[in-house]
Amino acid sequence: MSFLTLTRRHVLMGLAASTALPSVGFGQSAAPKSGGTLRVSHSTRIATLNVLSLSGPAEYPCIDMLYSGLTRIGTDNLPHPDLAESWEANDDATEFTFHLREGVTFHDGTPFSAEDVVATYQAILNPDIPAAARSVLTMIDTIEAVDATTVKFTLNAPFADLPVSTAHANARILSKAALAAPLSELDTKANGTGPFKLETYDTARMVRLVKNENYYQPGKPYLDAVEMLLYPDLTAETANFLSGSTDVMLTVQQADFQRIADAQGVQALRVPSGRYACVVMRQDAEPWNDVRVRKALALATDRELLVEVILEGLGRPAQDSLVPPELQFATEKPVVPYDPEAARALLAEAGYPDGLKATLVASDRPAIRAQTAIALKQTAAAAGFDLTIETMPHDTYLANVWMKGAFYVGYWGMQPTIDATYNLLLTSDASYQDTEWKNAEFDALIAEGRSTVDEGKRAEIYAKAQEMELADVPYIVPFFEDVLTASSAGTHDWEVAPISRFFHVEDVWLDRA
Repeated sequence: MSFLTLTRRHVLMGLAASTALPSVGFGQSAAPKSGGTLRVSHSTRIATLNVLSLSGPAEYPCIDMLYSGLTRIGTDNLPHPDLAESWEANDDATEFTFHLREGVTFHDGTPFSAEDVVATYQAILNPDIPAAARSVLTMIDTIEAVDATTVKFTLNAPFADLPVSTAHANARILSKAALAAPLSELDTKANGTGPFKLETYDTARMVRLVKNENYYQPGKPYLDAVEMLLYPDLTAETANFLSGSTDVMLTVQQADFQRIADAQGVQALRVPSGRYACVVMRQDAEPWNDVRVRKALALATDRELLVEVILEGLGRPAQDSLVPPELQFATEKPVVPYDPEAARALLAEAGYPDGLKATLVASDRPAIRAQTAIALKQTAAAAGFDLTIETMPHDTYLANVWMKGAFYVGYWGMQPTIDATYNLLLTSDASYQDTEWKNAEFDALIAEGRSTVDEGKRAEIYAKAQEMELADVPYIVPFFEDVLTASSAGTHDWEVAPISRFFHVEDVWLDRA
């Protein structure tokens, strides 16, 4: 048994929880072995292989193996070279030049060139094509193939984080020929430059990928094949993993993590991440337009309890900032204490001496939304908040509450940068601006940060932005949720990035051939 990140259990509600397990490492060979088939279980269907538009949890590892991007996010949450060996920007970050690898071929043997990059980005930016990466690449004005191995991006506004945006999971490079064919073919066919090639696509059972002998990294991948195996029944998925029928559980549920970590011959991996539930409080509606009420709810949120009860200890308290510690330029956040008496005093000051009644809405998917709402109702009661919890089907929630309601629970994955985090939710023109917290000074700081190349200056700018966010409490962010996965003792170098869309399976190897 190996538990690669120690858990910490707290004494809560008068009960002592279990203590952490020590980490025990497996012996590894001096050098990776080649060969073998990695069997990965997952519980959600791989509905499409269309790299432009897919969004399923089990679809991301497939495209990470089948396709390459210009850049790629590493486990350090920074962009690394992929099809681009290097890049540089001009002084004001309005032009970027990417230098491409030579000798790379697509799986069908055709050469990869700058023309394929241009065609891919033109497709992403085409409003008539569903493309998930378009929202983070709107600053691109033109893409030019300077020569076969050089691509120049000209931007319509300065943007220092372009190498991060080119690593977007849905911005992997397609061949010019594939984009000229009916795009519907991308659903079931794949012709990328990644470490594995598609052999079998059976959405109801298995997707099998085999080794790309011509991958640009010499000697990789080590594996002969990877099989993505669908287990809609979570109990059956866990049983098959523990019996050795599969090598990796792509996602482990919090309720099962400790049991899996305790099993012999298992490496249970916790990856600290910036995935979070958040309480949306629209500030164009009473009472949430009063910062004292928002701060009162923050003080009425017992973060330690929510981490223990909802996440089973598999996460960390967050302090109402959308920015997790793993992001570059993240600052250390002061702890928001659980202080019901101080919360009551703020409510009275805001005109609610007898407490405040409100209805908090939560979708039934994922379940963590409703769990967060129920736990918040319990902890906030001591501060005078009388919360009614309304849980509804996810489709109803999306149609009637999300982006419209005054008080509800949201749920978001980790973004790769502070700029992406704030432009997703918090700037005045954010993609999913749902609080009506609009601050011109904050907007100016984010615009300045994205146009500043000097890292020292960017750190100062983003520190000010995070101070403003904390001061005004636009959201209650009670916790950051760990990414949970597990592999067998004979599976080496299986890892997941904090943004769980990048897997680096070309580095994985098995004890068995």
